[in-house]
Amino acid sequence: AYAVFKVRWAQRQVETFCSQVTIGDPLQGYEAKAKDFWLEIRQTQEYTNPEGRHYPARLLVWEGFVFARWFCEIGHANSKVISKKIVELD
Repeated sequence: AYAVFKVRWAQRQVETFCSQVTIGDPLQGYEAKAKDFWLEIRQTQEYTNPEGRHYPARLLVWEGFVFARWFCEIGHANSKVISKKIVELD
């Protein structure tokens, strides 16, 4: 029962958080908001691979249980949100 509760809670928390992210907003404040939702946070840096493909910096906000995890992936550049999407990892 705990696993089912944890997965549903994680999905609801991530979806609610991600729905409050607005493209064009400053990135500042979203880490604190994620903590208010009891979500995990990871930050990646922007980079360009050897083939020339560019990847923006990302703020990954996530929660879940074992393999059932939900992510809100926020792309950002120049301290502004440029994209967002929800990803589920089963």
